Amino acid sequence: MTLIQAILIASWAGISGNYFMDYLGFARPIVSGLVVGIILGDITTGVILGATIEVIFLGIFTVGAALAPDHNLAGIIGVALGIASGYGVETAVTIALPAALLGQFLMMAIVYPGNLFPLHLADKYAAQGRTRPIELAFYSGGILWFLKGFIPTLLATYYGVKLVEKVFDSLPTWLVDGFNIIGGILPAVGFAMLLNVIGVSGRVWAFFTIGFVFVSYLHLDIIAIAIIGVVFAYLLVTRNTKAEGV
Repeated sequence: MTLIQAILIASWAGISGNYFMDYLGFARPIVSGLVVGIILGDITTGVILGATIEVIFLGIFTVGAALAPDHNLAGIIGVALGIASGYGVETAVTIALPAALLGQFLMMAIVYPGNLFPLHLADKYAAQGRTRPIELAFYSGGILWFLKGFIPTLLATYYGVKLVEKVFDSLPTWLVDGFNIIGGILPAVGFAMLLNVIGVSGRVWAFFTIGFVFVSYLHLDIIAIAIIGVVFAYLLVTRNTKAEGV
């Protein structure tokens, strides 16, 4: 990986990881997988790895003061090192979880406490009736958000590729295969957490079972599954609308 590629990936980590972009969905691993894949010239692998990490974090959300692991750093660093090292899913999954916990720690230890300073400045300017400095103080809070994503991603992508290659080359085959198996198990855990969040009703299990049959026995690809899902959603919405007389 070149320095320019590492800087571009780190810049995306800094931009996509802020509060506003996260709410728009740009911090999700599936999006980061596409962006990192474009930068590294391997879009297919980027999307596959991003989707794998996305499923792991499907049921994890930040609610109030309960800060969730950083799925943005997990997706970007995991995909970048997965592509650059050539080990794909094994590297992506292995790196994703520590990266997510690192991002969570940086948020709690640096970003949130550090942004108290511009917040108090804004209070001071508000008492003085000065609106323009309040805006500047507000926007300056994004600096720590940017650095939280930029610095660890730059260090990991530029200096971490060779380290990852050396580590995985020295591991026995059975252990590397174990990482690959874990890569298949963790998405199932992510789905289980998501089902736990939305509530497991009879209807949810019915649709889940239908999707399982379509994929496992009929071997439909993701596009076909998505189209079928849209059709089911449309039928349910229109049925409920008619039942309510709207």
